[in-house]
Amino acid sequence: MSFQDKFERFFKLRFAILYPFGIFVILFANSDDQSMRIGIWFILVGLFLRMWANGYAIKLEKLTISGPYGFVRHPLYLGTGLLAVGFIIMLRIHYAGALLFLVMSAVYYRTIKNEEKMMEQKFGDQYINYKHKVPCIVPTIFPYRQGERWPFSFRRLIKSREYKLFIWMIILVIAFHLKEELWLHHEKISAHLIFLMGIILLLAMVDILGELLKWRKIEV
Repeated sequence: MSFQDKFERFFKLRFAILYPFGIFVILFANSDDQSMRIGIWFILVGLFLRMWANGYAIKLEKLTISGPYGFVRHPLYLGTGLLAVGFIIMLRIHYAGALLFLVMSAVYYRTIKNEEKMMEQKFGDQYINYKHKVPCIVPTIFPYRQGERWPFSFRRLIKSREYKLFIWMIILVIAFHLKEELWLHHEKISAHLIFLMGIILLLAMVDILGELLKWRKIEV
């Protein structure tokens, strides 16, 4: 992704909304043991769904109907929604979170409409048939069985860079847990908390190392 692409992405509406909200959450939102236990399940399911989808997705080259795409047309957006719900529950920001969820739903609704219009232009009746038989966001029980299928690919998953989202979602969950223990409960530094800090450091180093290897490959 070029600098210009990153600059334009930064100022997309959904990111212009998310960044200020993220600052608010970091400063004022807190979790507790119960909210953490409930919210983490939504987060894990959302991450799993996004990784599952990215292992099948061949964007704009073929109509992807394999894996979760056989049950729902937009599993990536569904996974993102589950992540949002998980953090809203975990951080107990129910009213502000519900407002954000509604705003982001409106933004993604427009995005989905634009994407589906493009897909109809590219794949024609093939996509229209798929669209009529597979729900947009709420999955169906019976999978779509028409069209070409292919197996899950770890190479495709790595190429999608979805692992970066997984890494930073786990870092965020641990960071908010540490905030609860150290900031709110004034717990002393223990072996358990040091271990969690080590996980954050290790995951961040893995992500940074991946970026350095990618940069070195591009330079070569």
